[in-house]
Amino acid sequence: MSDYLTDDDQVDRIKQLWKDYGMTVVLALAIGIGGTIGWDFYKSHTETQSQEAADLYNAYIEADSLGEPVGLFVEELAADHSNSAYYVFTLLREAKEAVDDEEYETALGHLTIAMEAAEGSPVSDLVVLRKARLEFQLDQDDVALNTLTHVVSAGFQWQAFVLKGDIHFAAGDLDQARQAYQAATDNLPDGIDSAMVDIRLASVPPAS
Repeated sequence: MSDYLTDDDQVDRIKQLWKDYGMTVVLALAIGIGGTIGWDFYKSHTETQSQEAADLYNAYIEADSLGEPVGLFVEELAADHSNSAYYVFTLLREAKEAVDDEEYETALGHLTIAMEAAEGSPVSDLVVLRKARLEFQLDQDDVALNTLTHVVSAGFQWQAFVLKGDIHFAAGDLDQARQAYQAATDNLPDGIDSAMVDIRLASVPPAS
């Protein structure tokens, strides 16, 4: 539904969610919306980013959109701004493009670095979830489950439980899948549609 909202409507919706639920849930939804709106709103609430890092990130985005080489921008962000959100989001973008090119190990490498760079920051859990999803898609189930143990904030816990349930369900571990989906339901923040979790939980046969 968010795809059909105007830009102003999306901004108002994100602002209200920020007021109601805090940073972690809003980041999940804003980045889920995926457009410039979510990123611009995040930037407006980040007080410690340097202008130099911002300029590098913008230059990286411009070069990437034009199909020009971006390696030097990534290297400079890594060398001088490795703890900034700009570097983390650059790595997330690099990972997505690697996945689009079916270069999955390269994508996993970007996400591994991003997870280290984002540790302790508001975007950490987002990176952890993306890394775990890719590991699951690469049939690295045990690795993905271990990665998910690094999700710490309440706003992302329910998503971690959903992914745990998906991993267990795919492996045929129905009891563990059911428990994970139930935990996702129990940890679902107010105002978040439960349909995705409800469908999954209903798909697991009842315990015998």
